[in-house]
Amino acid sequence: MADRLENDSCEPRERKVREFAHAYVAALRAADSAAAESVIRDALDVNLSPGQIQEEVIAPALWLIGELWSRGEISVADEHAATEISLRVLALQREAQRVARARSSHRVMLATPPGEQHVVALRMVDSLLVAAGYEVTMLGADVPADALGGWARRHRPDVICLSATIPGRTKQVLSCIDEVQSQRPTVGVVLGGRGITVEGKLRPAVDVCSRVSEAVEAVDAVVKRARYN
Repeated sequence: MADRLENDSCEPRERKVREFAHAYVAALRAADSAAAESVIRDALDVNLSPGQIQEEVIAPALWLIGELWSRGEISVADEHAATEISLRVLALQREAQRVARARSSHRVMLATPPGEQHVVALRMVDSLLVAAGYEVTMLGADVPADALGGWARRHRPDVICLSATIPGRTKQVLSCIDEVQSQRPTVGVVLGGRGITVEGKLRPAVDVCSRVSEAVEAVDAVVKRARYN
């Protein structure tokens, strides 16, 4: 990943992306939220899409910050500051990039299963889905399966997106799917994150999204398929 930020032998677009990535990392290390926001505005000005910015600038920068923390080169306070700045940038980007691309009034529920606290990638997905025109409810981290089922029964989402980063969460993920589908049998399911195992990927009626930038496409496919069932 560090190599991706430092290799200069690339085409003009890739070189520009790397420049943004370098600048964004510098802003995070300086805990400079204004500079971080400025980098993202500049990226938008050269027509990088929200998905490209999140996947090629913000996500690699956060990965590098995590590596620096794990090696003891920055403190946990520095790592937390970088995360909070990035969440703020994502919120601002979502508001700035709310695109009026017409989609039907479909409701999407986002959450992580019990024991899973990582939500940054899910917030990126939230940003993209809202910009695409979906009605999105973020339930956040560490949501019990029965709570997800109860919410699905009351609010009738069309799609649920579950994210799992920590390995060993397959049982919890499958329990969440079972609970939600027992209350809302027609709900579509999209899974994402490094913690999703083969067992989860092979579950019937479950779509797997391997990249944040493909989240809207994955939800679109689930919604489209539901029309023909």
